[in-house]
Parts: sequence; structure tokens; C-alpha cells
Amino acid sequence: MPDWTLQGHVSGEVPLPSVIPSARALTLLGLVSLLFLVSTPLALAADALILFLVLIDGRRARAPSAAREVPRISAMAAPTDVLITVSNPGPHDVTVRVTDDLDPCLRRLAGPEGTDEWEHGKRVEMAAGSSVRCFYQIMPRSRGVLILGAIHLRTRSPWGLAWLRSSVDARHTLQVQPGVRDLLRDRSGYAIRRRLRAPGSRRNRQWGDGREFESLRDYAQGDDPRTIDWKASAKRRKFVVRNYEAERSQNIVLAIDAGRHMRERLSPLRERMDYALGACMMLASRAQNFGDRIGVLVFDDRIRHVSPPRRADPAGLAKVLAGIETRLTEPNYPLALATLGRTFRKRSLVILFCDVIDGSVSKALVSSLARIGRAHLPLAIAIRNPALEAAAMRTVREADDAFYRAAAEELVQARATTLQVMRQSGILVVDTPPGDTLVRTLDKYVEIKERGLL
Repeated sequence: MPDWTLQGHVSGEVPLPSVIPSARALTLLGLVSLLFLVSTPLALAADALILFLVLIDGRRARAPSAAREVPRISAMAAPTDVLITVSNPGPHDVTVRVTDDLDPCLRRLAGPEGTDEWEHGKRVEMAAGSSVRCFYQIMPRSRGVLILGAIHLRTRSPWGLAWLRSSVDARHTLQVQPGVRDLLRDRSGYAIRRRLRAPGSRRNRQWGDGREFESLRDYAQGDDPRTIDWKASAKRRKFVVRNYEAERSQNIVLAIDAGRHMRERLSPLRERMDYALGACMMLASRAQNFGDRIGVLVFDDRIRHVSPPRRADPAGLAKVLAGIETRLTEPNYPLALATLGRTFRKRSLVILFCDVIDGSVSKALVSSLARIGRAHLPLAIAIRNPALEAAAMRTVREADDAFYRAAAEELVQARATTLQVMRQSGILVVDTPPGDTLVRTLDKYVEIKERGLL
């Protein structure tokens, strides 16, 4: 169930109600203007009378109260329900138009009558002493804390000559966390979930080349001869092999580059950073099954956040990741990885989410990762830009196309060269398109656990 909060009138200055003429009043003023053809004083008197009636009728209107319910937490690119309750405590039926203010990064989804239904005010007919519940959905288009502002009401007057405009200062904060559901591919995601499913309170057994002995079993064709237990084989007079399971309670450090490359938008809704944070969220959930500890380092040209290794807590990690903002600065890899080396003393799997384009920055990255590789196991998750790769294969029709393609080819080749140098330096590398970041990160994590590389 979502964590709902109900907020109505909160601290803040609420604009005073104001009266505006209705379409009926404007029509009357238009008709009365014909009197200017006969007598200007008579026409002005008629206009003054109508405006006086508009003012009197508007003052007779009684604005209803309103409150809004919205979850405290939402996921990026996931539809989120919003409920506005309008209550009419007065003794007469009223007609109200309701709308509210949204953060620019929140998109209101079209309802049965389209988005104009709310942008121009949702019309609500209310009986005396009744309440009406109005639903709509929003789509968060960025992470972080987004604001839902005041609720605006327009109440039609008893004679229909005016609208009483009022507002309720119902400020809400919506914490938007990295979403992972739409990043899971159907087949790959299902395979990963099966592979890493949590078996209740039992140990999560992942047989492989880990160091923790689990059991003995008969040799089968294809088994690694190094796993044969010669003493047990001699006793049973047949080959017996040892089963090992992935080690537990190890340190995982999520090193997240928040510099300019991670700000690049790789889809209509998501930056490169969003794919990285989605992978972090799912990896933390799976690390919880293994009992591993998760530490976090966020940096750009400075260190933005450091948290020491602790038992994997996906909910707590989501709050940290939701507040990460990318900046148009070059990442300082030497500073970040030197800080990591001083902060995380125990051997850890360091998973760095980044991309490599710029030559000088890439050299600093390779040398820094190689340096911490003496004490830790570095893994670089490099998220590709499909648009750049498409540009490098673009058909040349004009001179500008040739220059554009040459520049893209140079960047793609520089990136490939840097990744190859990283591999030759003993750094594990996952080169992945954006949509596969989550699955390939989990695959590599499981492989490292099964092979006992850490």
C-alpha cells in the first residue's frame, strides 16, 4: 500500500477570495453596450448596475473547503494517484471548478476529458452539505523532491453572475525515487528474479566457484576437475566433487559519477544517471539476499555524499539516491577514488557507474581505478549512448553529414580504446546500452559472487 498523507490548510499566506464576472454577466454587459447608440448616460448607468449586481452576487457565494491526498513517495516515470476532496458545508447547492499547481517536472496525465479537464478547472456539481472526491494521475519526469502547490477553486454565485475565486494553501512534497520496473526487460528481468529469488529465511544458495563449502555430490560430466574431493572419492570409490556457494557478508561500494556525462539524456524521460540509479536500487535489493553490506560514494568535481558500508537497506538507499543531482562539471576521479580508498578499508567490490569519452578524464579514471585495484575489486559499468553510435554509422549525403559522422566515429573509437585499456589493466568492465544496464549489472554481480572473485 502506498504511504499516503493528507494535508489541507498548512502554514503559509492564502490569497484572499476575489470576484470575477461570469460569462452570463459579460453577455449582459455586451447587450447593454447597445444603449450607447441611444444614450451614453443610460448605458453607463446600466453597466454600473450590472457590475454592482455581479459584486453583490459574488459576495453571496460561499467557497467550499478542499484537501489533497498524495503519496509521500513515488517512482520516476510511474503514474501516481492524486485525490482532491472538495466539501460544501453550506445550505445551498454549488457549482465549483477545481484545479491545483504542479511542479514543472510533474506531468498531469490525460483523463477521460483530456488534460484540459484539470488545467482549465474540473467542473464539480455539489449538493448542500456534500463532499466530492476528484482523482487524477501525475507522471514524475525527474528525481528529487517535487512540489504540489495550492488548490484553486472557482465557485459560481447563486444568480450565476460571478465566480468567487479562492485558494487553499495545501503544499505537498513528493519524493521521487529512481524507478526500476520499466527498466526490467521481460525475459532478462524474469531470469534474474528467478536466479536471485529470496528463499524466505533460508540461505540463498548460489553454487559456483565461491569459497564457502556447501555439500558433496557425485561427479557429473563437465564438472571442473579442481573441485574433486579426492579423500571422499577414495572412500566412496567414485569421483565426488565439492559444491561451493557464494560468499556472504561482503562489502559492495556504489561509486556514482554525478558529472556532466551522467547528465546526458538517453531517452525522452531518463538521463544516463537514472539508468545507473535504477541498477543501484535493484542491486541493493539482491545484495540484501546475500547479506552483503552496501556503501555509497557520490561525486562530481567534489565529494557529494559518502556513507559507510551497512546492511543493504533498499528503502534507505532510495532516499539517498532520490536526491542525487547531476552537474555540468568534469568528474574528479583521482579525488573520488582516493577518498574511497581512505574510507573503505576492507576489501570491497567497487561498482563505478560512469561513461568514458573525454581523453584526459578517461586517463585519470583508468589510473585511479588501477590504483585502488590493489586493495579492492573495481567494476566499471559504462553506459553507452545509442544516438552517438547511430551517428557514427549515419549515411553521408551532404558535407555537414560527413563532419558529423567523423566526429561521432572519433568519440566512439576513443571510448572503445579506453575500455580496452581498462580491461588490460585488470579492471572488470560492463559496456552496456541504457536499457540493459540493470540486468547486466546484476548478471556481473552474480558472476563475481559465484566465482568468488571478491
